[in-house]
Amino acid sequence: RNRVGREPHHVMITPDDKRTPIAEGFRRIKRQILANVAHPKAGAPPANLVLVTSALPGEGKTFCAINLAISIALERDRTVLLVDADVAKPSVPQALGLKAERGLLDVLLDRRIDLAEVLCKTDIGKLTVLPAGTAHQHATELLASDAMRVLLQELAERYHDRIILFDSPPLLAASEAGVLASQMGQIVLVVEAGKTSEAALKAALGRIESSNVAGLLLNKGVGAGLRYDYGGYG
Repeated sequence: RNRVGREPHHVMITPDDKRTPIAEGFRRIKRQILANVAHPKAGAPPANLVLVTSALPGEGKTFCAINLAISIALERDRTVLLVDADVAKPSVPQALGLKAERGLLDVLLDRRIDLAEVLCKTDIGKLTVLPAGTAHQHATELLASDAMRVLLQELAERYHDRIILFDSPPLLAASEAGVLASQMGQIVLVVEAGKTSEAALKAALGRIESSNVAGLLLNKGVGAGLRYDYGGYG
């Protein structure tokens, strides 16, 4: 389990952040993610496919996914693709000040669309965003399709230094989340401190392959010393 302090939801890591509490928190989290990429499990999905999700809405998973993506992008030898896979309520482009129309769902519907056409560059050179795309009533089926499996394989294998982070829907709120989780090499489960119940957390964990859970990320915690007392992650 790792912890990040209670920060305004709009606060993001910037390249010049050095020892701020939020930057330090996500540095610790990314180290475990990168270690798992370096030592993948035999027979598991590619370890560079990383899902960030939560049990319930409002726990801060998008905030955590974006900051984790930025933190990894600051590595010298890593690039990051952040995929907005919360297809019902996409928010990554807006949070980063990007304008996006087409994206993931459009590519899955029409493989004639080149992935490069729908990617969005950011101010951080090593961070690229794949928006959710045009809303579709059969989004769950699209995410479970052969086209999605082919796309994931392509994303995982095309660039050896790339980490692909997915901002997922909450596990207990959307069926898409479970479909995505089954195809991920690592899962980071965001838990809101003082709010998420043990029952909800257990129910969420019951919907995913527990062996692929890289760790629980305790978000919005308060209390003396919490900002630097992150605890273990795993």
